[in-house]
Amino acid sequence: MRSLYLLFIAVFCALVSCSDTNDEVVIGYVEGLSGPFANIGEVALRHLELEVEAVNRSGNLPGSVRMRILPFDNKTNPQEALLAFRAALDAGVDYVFQGNSSSVATALTDAIAKHNRRNPSNPVIFMNYAALDPALTNEHCEQSHFRFDADVNMKMAALTEYIAVREDIESVYLINQDYSYGQAVATSARSMLKQKRPDLRIAGDDLHPIGRIKDFSPYVAKIKSSGAQAIVTGNWGSDLTLLIKSARQMGVDIDFFTFNVGMTGGVSTIGEAGIERVYQITNWHANINEQTKNNANLYRSRYPDVFEDAYYGSVRRAVRMLEKAMIESDSTSPADVGRALKNMSLTDDTGLVSMREDNHQLLQPLFVSKLVRISAENGLIGVEDVGLGFETVAEIYAEKTRMPTTCQFE
Repeated sequence: MRSLYLLFIAVFCALVSCSDTNDEVVIGYVEGLSGPFANIGEVALRHLELEVEAVNRSGNLPGSVRMRILPFDNKTNPQEALLAFRAALDAGVDYVFQGNSSSVATALTDAIAKHNRRNPSNPVIFMNYAALDPALTNEHCEQSHFRFDADVNMKMAALTEYIAVREDIESVYLINQDYSYGQAVATSARSMLKQKRPDLRIAGDDLHPIGRIKDFSPYVAKIKSSGAQAIVTGNWGSDLTLLIKSARQMGVDIDFFTFNVGMTGGVSTIGEAGIERVYQITNWHANINEQTKNNANLYRSRYPDVFEDAYYGSVRRAVRMLEKAMIESDSTSPADVGRALKNMSLTDDTGLVSMREDNHQLLQPLFVSKLVRISAENGLIGVEDVGLGFETVAEIYAEKTRMPTTCQFE
C-alpha cells in the first residue's frame, strides 16, 4: 500500500503543483520504505508523524501554518535517494528528514548543497536524525545539513568509557556493516579501546555486506572460537536482529555492546538470553526519567496496534527545534530557519540539548543502558511486550560529548 501511495504522490505532483503555500510547510521524508530495512523506515515515519501532529495541534508556527509530511521511498540506496530527492523537490519540499544509512545521508547532503547553491532563493534544509558517519559533520559538512543524533565517535567515546571499567572483559570482537558508518564504528572502537584499555585484546574485526546476510552463523562461530567476552557492533535493522538471533541459537554467552538494539525486533529477538548481557549507547530510552516514560506511553497510546515502542528521541528533537527556529525567526523559510538553528538550545525530556554552530552537530546527553527484566519494584517500562526493558548504567553529559571538528563551511 505504501508503494502505491508514493506512486500516487509522484503522479499527482507531476500534474498539479504541490509547491509550498502560505499555510503549510512541506516535509519530505526520504527514507527506505521497501527492501530489508523497510520496517525501520516505517517506525521512524510514525515518530515523525507523532511530533508533527503535536506541532500542528499547538498552532504556534508563524501565521498559524501547518506542517505536512510527504514520504518518498529511497530503498536505502544512495542512487535511489537522489531520485527520491528530485521527486521531493517537484513536490515543493522545504525540509528533508532522513537518517537510516550514512551512505544515503552523504548522497543527500551533497545533492541538497548543490541544489541550494544553484537555487539560493529556494533552499532546502536536511534534518538528519540518525546517520552517524562522523564525516557528515567534519570533512563532508554542509551549511544545509543538521544532525540531531550523536555521531559514531561521540557514542563510541561514551560506550568505551563504560567498557574500560569492566575488568571482567579482556577481549572484544568487532562486527559491523561494510559501509562508511560500519567502518567508522570499527575504526573508532579500535582507537578508543587501545587508548583507554591498552591491555584489552581485539579478538576479531569483521565487516560484512549491509542488508544481504541471511545467516550469521559463520560469523558467530568465529566469535565463539575467538574466546571474546564481548561484541561491539554498530549493526542496525535485520543485520542486528539476525546476528543476535544466531548468537542466541548457537548458545554464545557473551556481552553485546550495541548502538541500535532498541530498534524494532532487537529485544524480542534476543529475549531473556540478553538479560544483563545486552547494552546499548543511545541519546534516549524510555526509562531515563518520568518525562521519557510519559513520551514512551504517548507513543504507545498513539500507535496501539504496532509492534515497536518509542525509540527515536532524535526525531522528537529535530521537529521541536524546527518548530522553535520557525517561531524565533518568525518565518518558515529554510534560509531564516537555518540561521536560527545555529547555536539553538532546547530543553527536552532528557535535559538541555544544543546545536553547534561550527559543524551543525547536536550536543545532548548520552546514556549507556542494559537490558533487564521489568517489574513492579523497579517501575521500568518494557519493550515489545516481552517483559524486558532498559535501565541506565551510565550517563554522559552533553558537553562531555563535544569532539574536535575539521568542518569548514563553504
